[in-house]
Amino acid sequence: MAGLRILGINAHPHDFTHYAGTLGIHVADGDTVTVVSMTGGASTHNQKLSEEMAKPRQNRDQKLIDQINRDYTKQKADELATACNIFGITDVRILPYADKLFTLEKNPGAVDALREIILEVRPHIMITQSPYLTGRRGHKLGARDDHSETGFASIEAAFLAAIPRYEDSLPIYKIPATFFPGVYFERDEWDFVVDITDYFEQRVQAEATYISQGHTPEFAQKRMEVTLGNAGWFSGTQYAEAFVQEKPFRMPKIILPDSLLSEAEETEAARHHRLVGSEGK
Repeated sequence: MAGLRILGINAHPHDFTHYAGTLGIHVADGDTVTVVSMTGGASTHNQKLSEEMAKPRQNRDQKLIDQINRDYTKQKADELATACNIFGITDVRILPYADKLFTLEKNPGAVDALREIILEVRPHIMITQSPYLTGRRGHKLGARDDHSETGFASIEAAFLAAIPRYEDSLPIYKIPATFFPGVYFERDEWDFVVDITDYFEQRVQAEATYISQGHTPEFAQKRMEVTLGNAGWFSGTQYAEAFVQEKPFRMPKIILPDSLLSEAEETEAARHHRLVGSEGK
């Protein structure tokens, strides 16, 4: 289907990078992408703030704390915009909610804010954080946090967007498909992976953008080699991003990608060359 509209909803400005290569592929194909961060990430990985808040209350400099938060929030916003631009994404939004801990109880307007965005964007695909806390798909952290709360808010907003309200100016809308990035799940829970080998350098560049989190070019390179390489090795390519479907959807028949058919016929030597990026060399 051409002209897909994709909505990515994340807890923090850095979280979209977990599927940024996939978004880049869609942008290149002419699809429309909107990225939303529920928080500005002011308290996430904020070392200067942590150092000041570690002091006894009477020794803290409140003006310095306020300045640290303002500067860090702006830096995070700039990093998100820069990282998204690497993949051709220009519709980037940061909602005014505080992180650590973002909860629906503390931010009752968050669901309605997302509902409004859904009604405006009308995405065919929503990619959001894992909302699972228990069961086989339970969150790896094992507890509620900004990520799972963002997942809760996104799912509830999507549900409510399909329900009419008297005061609505926009028509109701039901999102056809919702996916969660595979980084929040075990490998045997993944439903599919996207080959982002051609976007590996952009992923490294985007990761290195987050200087606020202490990322260096060397760190970004190694992190992407390990994480994307793990997903790639598991799925028979160099680098990949994994996804989990919210629920199964109906297909007209069993459809196999050309890559799967060609890989079934290749020699072991050819497979080794493909995994290290040396086909035909």
